[in-house]
Amino acid sequence: MKNLLPGEGDPNAAGVGESKDKMLKVEKNNENRSLKTNRLFPTPNKPDPMPHNLAFLFTKITPEQMMYMWNVLTFIFVAQCSMIVLYAGALAMLPDMWWTCTLCFGIPFSYVAIQQIYIDHDVMHGATFPVYEFQKFLTHPFADFFSLPWEEFVLEHNRHHASTVDLLIQGEFGWDPEEFHYALQQWAGPWSSNWYKYLLTVPFIPIIHFFGLNDTGSLFALEWWMHFPDEGAGGKCNKEFWSKPHGPSSFRDFADG
Repeated sequence: MKNLLPGEGDPNAAGVGESKDKMLKVEKNNENRSLKTNRLFPTPNKPDPMPHNLAFLFTKITPEQMMYMWNVLTFIFVAQCSMIVLYAGALAMLPDMWWTCTLCFGIPFSYVAIQQIYIDHDVMHGATFPVYEFQKFLTHPFADFFSLPWEEFVLEHNRHHASTVDLLIQGEFGWDPEEFHYALQQWAGPWSSNWYKYLLTVPFIPIIHFFGLNDTGSLFALEWWMHFPDEGAGGKCNKEFWSKPHGPSSFRDFADG
């Protein structure tokens, strides 16, 4: 998967052969251009020599920083659980103050939940693998009734970046799992001549997010599982996905492949 991404995500990525699988393929022609836009696949524009004021942007995260990021994510999970317990206690002791207790709980909890997904995203990019095995279960348990596990959240988001190098052109270099909910704000074309079309589609964006069509939502998990893994040998066939078990080894096989 790292071999798909523009930049320098993995110094050994160049030695990995091109895959024919949908999940691991960049769709471009023999001239290295997108089949959708005919634009050249981007190459890193890293300054050389590196200006001192920009060096921090290209500095690798240290192990200490990775541990700090996972500690913050773990702290958020503990805070969320504590807030739920305190809310239940407040309702038990103050049954006549339901609205007061609920607002005092709901508003801060909503804010913390929003910050959690931001930090989820940054941890996924900067410190992909947790320090302790149990931490992968704490990343977004309150996101929906069910959602993608941590490993597949990482895979789908890398697939998104591999396909959509320019966020204004979704799926430019292959299938993007996040393409549909971006289409509602992009399909109509230039705003100046199509503003009335956006009035019909943009209001649906928060609605589909509410129903789980987002990175950590239930509808999005179903969309991903209908595409991953690619059809092939070993029982990993989409048509039989619901009847065949898939264990943690599928992620390891995918990452190693």
